[in-house]
Amino acid sequence: PLAGNLRSWPRVEPDAGGWLVFRLGEATFRGDPEIHGARARSFRLRGGYQLLVGRDMHELEATQRLIRQATVGGLLIAALLALLGGAVTSRTSLRRIGAINATVAEIMAGDLSRRIPADDTGDDFSQLVDNLNRMLDRIESLLEGVKQVSDNIAHDLRTPLARLRNRLDELLKEEGPAESRRDAVEGAIREADGLLATFGALLRIARIEAGARRAGFVPVELAPLVADVVELYEPLAEERSQGLRARLAARPAVLGDPDLLSQALANLVDNALKYAPEGSEIEIVVGDREGQPRVVVSDHGPGIPEAEREAVFRRFHRLDGSRGSPGSGLGLSLVGAVARLHHLEIRLEDSEPGLRAILEWPRRSELGTG
Repeated sequence: PLAGNLRSWPRVEPDAGGWLVFRLGEATFRGDPEIHGARARSFRLRGGYQLLVGRDMHELEATQRLIRQATVGGLLIAALLALLGGAVTSRTSLRRIGAINATVAEIMAGDLSRRIPADDTGDDFSQLVDNLNRMLDRIESLLEGVKQVSDNIAHDLRTPLARLRNRLDELLKEEGPAESRRDAVEGAIREADGLLATFGALLRIARIEAGARRAGFVPVELAPLVADVVELYEPLAEERSQGLRARLAARPAVLGDPDLLSQALANLVDNALKYAPEGSEIEIVVGDREGQPRVVVSDHGPGIPEAEREAVFRRFHRLDGSRGSPGSGLGLSLVGAVARLHHLEIRLEDSEPGLRAILEWPRRSELGTG
């Protein structure tokens, strides 16, 4: 029974669940004309009666329409936000890339001091900028080193080359006895040997700084290494009436290249013997401070001013007081290259009087103690 007059029955068809799905015709419910969809099912009762049970679908359809509208609206808002976020991100990325390109262009134009503006966002771009700036610092340092080496070669090798040319010129003009000419030839050979030794040292430093020999590191005991260096330089120390002794406070082992470590220690001892006065003593101490192996070479010579202690590890750098003595200024440069290859800390300190050179290994390089 409907509260109104039903003008026409709709067409009724059963669905898969046995329910009758139909749309009511024009019906009047309490005087208000409405057309709603409905789902209904018919039941046959005793006595020839039929029971029709149905449900108005208006609220369900309204809910479905609301869900569709919310979904479409949400997708539109999400798409708009995505476009907006993409535009902001793209603009920021393009601005950062533009800053990198502008800085690179200035560097290519010759201004090696330029650096990319950095920020503290901590994102991938920030890390890239930090790495690029560190790389530029390293490149500038290497180029400055190349320039300095070139200047030093031109300055320091000009004198021995001029002496060699003069000796050869005198030899060409000389008409004296063969013995005097032989002395001139021997002098020219010594000058040539000195030049070859200088260029050989430069090549060794370049190979060490390339890091190729790090792959051949082996366990090295420092005590026997120091003993071999002392044995090698004892005759020279005796000739200069100098004392050379080793004190083994510990017997640590490290990972490294034994030939390069021996060369570095030999250069430190040679430097000490060269500048320490006759009758003085040079001491080499092998120790272990809180798990860090170390070698200390001490002498009682004139020492090195504190302002010059970093500069002496540069190639061809020589103190004003030692420019007249034999040498090329590459000994401590080689020591510095070996220290960098082995990740050692090298320090020069005042020995009061004299100089104390300290080579100290990091704890992770220690393999054990004897």
